[in-house]
Amino acid sequence: MGMLSGSQIRRLVESGELVLSPFDQDLVQPASYDLLLGPKILASPLSQDILGAVIELNDNSPSYKVQSGQMVAAISQERVQLPLSICGKIGIRSEFARKGMNSFGGPQIDPGYEGRLTLSLLNVGPEPITLSLGTPFFTVEFQSLDEPAPVGYEGSYQAMDDFPKDQYDFILSARTTSLAEIPTLRQEVHRLHLVIEELEEKMPDPDENLELRPETAERLQASMKTGKLLSLDEARKNSTA
Repeated sequence: MGMLSGSQIRRLVESGELVLSPFDQDLVQPASYDLLLGPKILASPLSQDILGAVIELNDNSPSYKVQSGQMVAAISQERVQLPLSICGKIGIRSEFARKGMNSFGGPQIDPGYEGRLTLSLLNVGPEPITLSLGTPFFTVEFQSLDEPAPVGYEGSYQAMDDFPKDQYDFILSARTTSLAEIPTLRQEVHRLHLVIEELEEKMPDPDENLELRPETAERLQASMKTGKLLSLDEARKNSTA
């Protein structure tokens, strides 16, 4: 088994043995091929108020910011079709990985698979990461088998043009607290702090216009010297507004 070079990938596509549709010569790398980000993203909830959603990318809304701690699913723009003599491995381009985007789940592409490719992703970085329609995002490595597989892939994800139902259900129906809620919580705490400061500025001083009787003040002075403090009942009895 050996990894295919960029020139081998190009020849296999030109011969029709390997299908990458649409194919772009500029996306051929020395030993891999880059796939473009497709027109749909599944985004997990950001809070109890901002629930999971299907994000449609288009000319009017070409990008989506994945928040820190948020899970999303992305799909390729291209369809791929592997012969029985080739398998593949999918990941994301290093420029996104360096920002903190982590991909997981289903990296193996079996011989005979046909359809679009999807990945589940998690932003573990400190800042939002922007995903834009048509951006080179996925990267696929191809390997030649020592001998062709007797049968091709026949699983439930064959001929996939959209996210599978279980991926929709898992991401969109999530209701539990996620890492993505941490930045939101920090913002809410800061906002609450500002509200408290504003209220404190507007509230009257509770001690304003309150005076102690002269004998109470003398008693307090004596208490400070002797260490014997007034009881709460004595203080209430001797004070007046």
